[in-house]
Amino acid sequence: MNLSEMNGEQLQARLDELKAETAEEKRDALTTDELEERVKEMEAITAEIEARKAAAAEEARKAEEAAKMDGKKIIEEDKKMENRFAVNSPEYREAFLKNLQGKELTAEERNAVVATAAIPTETANKIWGKMQLYPILNAIDVMHIPGNVILPVEGTINDAAVVAMGTASVDSADTLTPVSLGAYKLIKTVEITADVKAMAVPAFEDWLVDRLANKLFRLVASKVAAGTGTNEPTGLATITATGTYTKAAISYADLLTIIGSLPAEYDPNACFVMSRATFYGNVLNVTTTQKQPVVVADPQAPAKYNVFGFPVIIEDGVGTDIIFGDLKEGYVWNFAKDVEVESDASVAFRTGSTVFRGMALGDGKPTGVGLVRYTKAAS
Repeated sequence: MNLSEMNGEQLQARLDELKAETAEEKRDALTTDELEERVKEMEAITAEIEARKAAAAEEARKAEEAAKMDGKKIIEEDKKMENRFAVNSPEYREAFLKNLQGKELTAEERNAVVATAAIPTETANKIWGKMQLYPILNAIDVMHIPGNVILPVEGTINDAAVVAMGTASVDSADTLTPVSLGAYKLIKTVEITADVKAMAVPAFEDWLVDRLANKLFRLVASKVAAGTGTNEPTGLATITATGTYTKAAISYADLLTIIGSLPAEYDPNACFVMSRATFYGNVLNVTTTQKQPVVVADPQAPAKYNVFGFPVIIEDGVGTDIIFGDLKEGYVWNFAKDVEVESDASVAFRTGSTVFRGMALGDGKPTGVGLVRYTKAAS
């Protein structure tokens, strides 16, 4: 059964079942693949539960706001009609999605869509909500500034100094290093038959968001991890390697070295970034000299893990590298143009299909501070 088909009680029951199956005393009975499969399912269920909680909270907030509006009179009838097709209105949302489907619009709906052409607020919220599925995108600094951006990043920053009473202070030679972000096209297209016209608007919206937004943010996450910087964003893989870790299997000493190489000022928000293969194949079973595991499950979210108290972000794009540090300080991403969605039926005239395109403009780069990168030793 798909998660979307399960109610809250069924989701919680399945999560409790998986927790029991993956309890520490039962892990020896599972293969690595079985453990990974169960952990992955727990992650998906936890994300679904959190998403439903967020949706319920949003609905409650809207209901509260609607209740506050009860009894209030709308003074200007013209303003009421204008707001009827505002970007955040149900009328505009339905008109926008019907237009994408190729359904017939009323004159009022057509005028609203042509005049605005913006993604409805609720649809946009669903699109950006998909970004929450990728932990690495939640950890970095994401901006929405139109056009190219130049950001000042700390270069040489001298410490504060103690100055005797009556003595003038001397300016320190601090420096700033600019980070320039451009705008690369991020595109996902999908072709669907004419059956799309028969879909109800809510179902079509969910399908569209899942097929386009999910893939776009997956692309962004992969470029944050491994973008080369050549005709595409620059990823964490381009950070100058700080050192190496043991090829055969990462050791307790390796992890201590990685943590110790990060300046202490970045500790409060530091985390590990590594691939699933590296984490489950090399790190999960590491123990201290007293045979205590270095990896501890988060009691509030069993699918999440900490290494020496530092959260672990799983991102396969980093390959065998291990990144450690404060991603908010160490990486910036800017959407020069937010996600837009368009459709075109002419490109598949012979088949009667419609092509849908999701596109955004964005760029990202490491800032040069706050992160260390370790690669697997050659031998």
